[in-house]
Amino acid sequence: MDKLSKLLLLALFTVACNWCAAQVNTKTYVVYLNAKTTTNFNPYHYFDAKNIERKVLAHLPLYDERDLPVNEVAFNAVKNTNAELLVVSRWLNAIFINASFEQIEKIKNLPSVKFVDEFISSKGKVIASVEAELTPRNTQILKYQTKRLQVDEFESKNLSGKGIRIAVFDVGFSGADKHAAFKHIYDNQRIIKTYDFVRNNNNVYLGGAHGTNTLSCIAGVYNGQKMGMATDAEFLLARTEWTTKEDKQEEYFWLAAAEWADKNGANIISSSLGYGNDWYTVKDMDGKKSVVAFAATVAAQKGILVVNSAGNEYEDKKWRTIITPSDADSVLCVGGTDPYTDRHISFSSIGPSADYRTKPNVSAPGQVIAANPNGTIGQTFGTSFSCPLVSGFAACAWQSNRSLTNMQLFAEIEKSGHLYPYFDYMHGHGIPQASYFTKTKKTVSPNFHLIDSIKDNQSITFQITDSVFIKKYEAYYNYQIQIDTVNTDSIMVPEVEEPKSCNLYWNIKNTEGKILYYEVIEVESIEDIVINPKTIQKGYMLTFHFEGYTLTKTIE
Repeated sequence: MDKLSKLLLLALFTVACNWCAAQVNTKTYVVYLNAKTTTNFNPYHYFDAKNIERKVLAHLPLYDERDLPVNEVAFNAVKNTNAELLVVSRWLNAIFINASFEQIEKIKNLPSVKFVDEFISSKGKVIASVEAELTPRNTQILKYQTKRLQVDEFESKNLSGKGIRIAVFDVGFSGADKHAAFKHIYDNQRIIKTYDFVRNNNNVYLGGAHGTNTLSCIAGVYNGQKMGMATDAEFLLARTEWTTKEDKQEEYFWLAAAEWADKNGANIISSSLGYGNDWYTVKDMDGKKSVVAFAATVAAQKGILVVNSAGNEYEDKKWRTIITPSDADSVLCVGGTDPYTDRHISFSSIGPSADYRTKPNVSAPGQVIAANPNGTIGQTFGTSFSCPLVSGFAACAWQSNRSLTNMQLFAEIEKSGHLYPYFDYMHGHGIPQASYFTKTKKTVSPNFHLIDSIKDNQSITFQITDSVFIKKYEAYYNYQIQIDTVNTDSIMVPEVEEPKSCNLYWNIKNTEGKILYYEVIEVESIEDIVINPKTIQKGYMLTFHFEGYTLTKTIE
């Protein structure tokens, strides 16, 4: 190697070393700015037409101070320090950056900067994989995941999410642009926009299976079978998560994505993401502590229905509550159910919120068949998939009545739950039912009565009076005898309307309306069930739900 080559190599090595040292010595900060300027802002030029449409339908102002872009002079002053810009938030009026000590000292002294926060970031992360095989039993799960929410009712009214724009936040959407399950969406140009907030470009088709899975549970179609319900909706796809690590930066990416979704006219945000014991305590889950709870709350104030997973923390005994942003009051929190029983699935996070609000709001199957990045479909588990099933349901429900505001729709979805008005901290109001929105929901007559011995503070006897259920139980019992002797993965399980077990739900509330105890009992026979309410007092309320009928009893 000649002398010139050696000098060039040394120079390149020095530059590389300096660059690496600069990266190591940077930290992450949030720079909060002083007041914005309000001149020359035109919402019709700044926002997508669907944003304006959403606000007009909801009777909301076209913009407020939070909508205004950050002050251009302040932004340029921070940018000129050569700090790495990660997220610019107009709602928070802040810039999220990586900066060296020297850079952040300059930024702190800028007249346009209000104050600076530093935070610690980054933990390990595992992304769940899906099973590639589609057994006969899984074929039935595929049908069940939309039938349980009564997709046939929506189809009878031609409700498929048309005209509704859904923003999906996830770790990435690998292979979605080439997967047959989404061909109908891409052929009709209903992917309106995409953005990768992690890498600051438009390519979201990377990052693993999770986003591809969730999108399919909103709008996928496999061999003519719907995987989700909103097959005619429009989509905004946002990558807001790192693939291999859990990092607090992701909350700011979520915030930026919410602002982007708002600007580009989203009606619904579907987020199968959340943040819990990596950064917070159980007491923090009150809807007011986290950046994402703030972002979700503002999005709801802008007329967007925010749907988020409850989380998968039930088996973590130190946590065992919902995660944020599902803790926010105006976020529709979705728990998970087992498709074989309709009861709480083992991993799904439960409520209440830290301040004892009713969470989750509704629930849906947490074991589903979803699209894989490699072009296949397969079985996967998580409230990550309960959430998009409900998001697709919400799009169809909103299409049925566009005069509803987002929070009116929120309340109506709760009322559509198969358990409503019953509620508990595992199931919420139950699985949303399309027949509520198509006005075809059947009224259920009383199907049980209570033999009351509560005066002695001992027990209540639950007695079934419904002859239809008795026949249903007998059919289920005979079916169980048949399948218990074979490999159930190799046979076809019954359709939704075929024999299945039934559940008795009941709870106790104190005089302030707080649930003190709740229980779900699988009804395995037509024999009487003795229930022991334990300690109760005058004024306490007991609520029972069985096969669509709810009965409430107040202790006198």
